[in-house]
Amino acid sequence: MKATIAKIEVQQSFCNNCSVCIKKELQGIDDVNNVRLYPKESLITFNFIKANKLSEALNVLSGIGYPEKGEQIFNAQFSKSVCKC
Repeated sequence: MKATIAKIEVQQSFCNNCSVCIKKELQGIDDVNNVRLYPKESLITFNFIKANKLSEALNVLSGIGYPEKGEQIFNAQFSKSVCKC
């Protein structure tokens, strides 16, 4: 199967320290690899093989406080970022 590249712009900005936390969470998903983070652009890229892995990655990002840009967030469901900076 051929890998596809995901480019996700997130709503929350993040620093280099946050990048380590985000990368660790995404690398915990099977078949998600080559995770790259661009803090200045609030951009995260990675390779995935199956569409459900993209969905899982988006859910993980939302769960740790970095929802995709354009995703509607309700205060009750929004969690703070995993990094304490």
